[in-house]
Amino acid sequence: MYVLINPLVVFLLFTQQPAPSQPLSLKRFDVLRSTPDGMRRLPPPMRAIFSDPNSDGEPVSNLETATKRAGFTPRMLKSPSVTQFGVIDSFTRDVTLNVSDLTDALREAKATDITVPSAWNGLVLKLHQDAGVLTDYGDFFIIQAPPLTLSGPSGFPMDQFMEVLFRIVGINSPDAHTLREGFAKEPASFVFIPTQYDMDNRQVQVTGGRGLILQNAEKGGELAFMWSTAERSYFLFGLLTEADAIAAANALAP
Repeated sequence: MYVLINPLVVFLLFTQQPAPSQPLSLKRFDVLRSTPDGMRRLPPPMRAIFSDPNSDGEPVSNLETATKRAGFTPRMLKSPSVTQFGVIDSFTRDVTLNVSDLTDALREAKATDITVPSAWNGLVLKLHQDAGVLTDYGDFFIIQAPPLTLSGPSGFPMDQFMEVLFRIVGINSPDAHTLREGFAKEPASFVFIPTQYDMDNRQVQVTGGRGLILQNAEKGGELAFMWSTAERSYFLFGLLTEADAIAAANALAP
C-alpha cells in the first residue's frame, strides 16, 4: 500500500518546530557577584549556566591517550614538566524554560519591573562543553577545551534571558542591564563569587585577548585564571604568581 503525503503538510510540520540557532561561543569570562540565597532563587535547570569550571578529570597515562580521547592535541608549557594528564568528559545540559517558575523567582527577588514573555514557556536552551584535557604541572594545573556554548531556538533573545537571570540572583536593574549589553556584544561565561568573599577579580591582557584573574584580596594562596583564544578556552588554578600565570597564557598562545 502506498500512502500519499501532502507536501504542504510536511512543510507545515517542519516550520512549526523552532529551528535551533547558531550556538553562542562563550569565550569571554566575567564575574557574577551575588549571595547564596540569590543563586538558590534560580530555577534548578538555570543553575548550570553559572556553575564553576569542571576540574574533575579522569587520569590517563600519556599525551597520546589524552589527545585521542579529547579529539585535539593540547598545547603545553615547555617547563615545568607535566606530572599527570587527564581528560574532562564532554557534557550537554538541556535547560527547559518555565515561565511560571521564572516569574515566581523574579517576584521573590522583588524585581517587579521586568517580565518573562509567555512565548518562552517550554523552550529548551542547550549548554554544551566539548571534551578537554587537564595538564598537571605539580603546583598548578591547566584545563583546555573548545569554548563552552549556549544555544536556543532561532531568534531567541539570549541577552534578554540573561538579564532575567541577573535580576533573579539580586543584581539591580542598572547593573543587570549593563551586564546584558556586555553579553550581547561579547557573550560570556559567568563565574559566581559570593558577595561575602573579598576577592580581587580583574580583566588582564594576554596574547590574543583578555583573561580573568581571581585571587583573594590579600593576593596569597591559590590563584585562578581563565582566558580564551580563537578556538580554545583555558582554566588555570594553583600556587603561582599573577605574572607567572600571564606568562603561561602567553606561552600557550597559538
